[in-house]
Amino acid sequence: MKCDYDSSWSSASGIATLALFVFSVLFFLPAAPVAACTTILIGPEATEDGSLIIARNEDNAGASDAQNIIRHAPRSDAQVFFANDNDFTWPMPPNALGYVAFPKWQSQGKTNLSFEETGVNDYGVSISATETIFNSESILAIDPYVQGTGITEDSITSVVLPYATSAREGIRLLGHMIENAGVSDDGFGVALSDRNEIWYLETASGHHWVAQRLPADTFFVSANQGRFQELDFQDPMNVMTSQGFEEFLIQNHLYSPEKEAFNFFKCCISNSKDDHTYNYPRVRELLRLFSGIEYEYQDGLFPVFVQPKRKLTVQDVAEGLRNRYQGTPHDPYMNENPKEVYRPISVMRASLSHITQTRPDLPRDIAVINYIALGMPDLGVYMPFYKGLIDLPSAYQGATGQIDDHSMFWRSRKMQALVLQDYPLLASTAHQAIAEFEADLAVRQSSMETEYLALWQQDRNAAQKVIQEFTDQAVADLERMLDELINRFASELEMGILTDDQFFELIMDIEKKFHFHGA
Repeated sequence: MKCDYDSSWSSASGIATLALFVFSVLFFLPAAPVAACTTILIGPEATEDGSLIIARNEDNAGASDAQNIIRHAPRSDAQVFFANDNDFTWPMPPNALGYVAFPKWQSQGKTNLSFEETGVNDYGVSISATETIFNSESILAIDPYVQGTGITEDSITSVVLPYATSAREGIRLLGHMIENAGVSDDGFGVALSDRNEIWYLETASGHHWVAQRLPADTFFVSANQGRFQELDFQDPMNVMTSQGFEEFLIQNHLYSPEKEAFNFFKCCISNSKDDHTYNYPRVRELLRLFSGIEYEYQDGLFPVFVQPKRKLTVQDVAEGLRNRYQGTPHDPYMNENPKEVYRPISVMRASLSHITQTRPDLPRDIAVINYIALGMPDLGVYMPFYKGLIDLPSAYQGATGQIDDHSMFWRSRKMQALVLQDYPLLASTAHQAIAEFEADLAVRQSSMETEYLALWQQDRNAAQKVIQEFTDQAVADLERMLDELINRFASELEMGILTDDQFFELIMDIEKKFHFHGA
């Protein structure tokens, strides 16, 4: 395929692109939550190695929402958290835990960071925040969202993770915030995990919420809709709710225990025509992929906690997050059909995809791994970040809304945009390179962990150095691979040498083409 891009773009095009850069840098504020994420949770008895997994694609309004890795040091003093996305504030007590997270670039330089999305704290508690969901009109008419001052995705990781010493405690903390500050704009789903269990919270209304403990032998998937159905209000080991939730439902005639069993989805979740093409297909595909069962739509009432057809792995989860309905008429990329009505799981406007794995039988430094793929998961590499990593790689820091030639985020975006110029021609090469890289990385991980375990009881510093050396080499290797693929694909597309300005316009154009508007 020959494209119109070459090294001699018109000055008018360059000026237009420069104007776009100025707009994005000077006027772009943190985006409101976008209905575009996909979540996967897997219990320890449903995984091959007994690990607990929480995972999610973080999708955005566009393709320029760069995310960077950052470490927050433990903090002894009390502070007040001020959100960037709205006027939400929250008192931050002293003795906050340190944690590593992935905030969006727009909050760099602000008092507090925004949209930290995924993180792991010093206790090994992990969070994924958030899956945007929408609550029903009937319940919001009684308890509406608290516009402007309620908690949003912008703040959740930043105010919960510093104080969560367990997944259950993190849920209680977030629930307390919802009850007191309220939920602003949209509902959400949030996952927390530790060495023992996974909990998932879904908002019910402006001040009410429900959380369930994932049964250890099951998996759970969500795609921009609340998924809970039956609840046992008398089972505190597995169900938590906002204070007085059941009474609130009964008093407002949303539920009558004498007439019917309570169904959270029917009562509290919005279910519109758009969900049939935007959300249902993703849930159905992941259920099929992991359980082997073809579920019918049933007006959104899919099974909630499902046993897999076999024990699952991190690689299985990556396959789910990369899914594009391949092998079916609904694959928009291979079929070159941007008008496809089924919204795929993997989209170009994903800023990152994470798979956070907790292995309870290992030392804390290597027990928790946050696998991060930047940009579109189908064309992204999942890089493992161990909890014990000391020096965070510079390639995963410093990316902004303005394209550059050094950050991993924009390297990934460039490669992905090129492949999407002619997906049938180039995707197989990209997929092979990614698969080979991740397979080699897995072998090196195993070797590194063996060396770490031989050292850690005698010399933890030396053991942590092994993690550092592994990560530094892996990141350098990924940089080289992406640069090679970028040059190769640009050559095969006969594009010549593209400037960063030209690459930015290419990225924005291809994301706009394959945007898949939401519910």
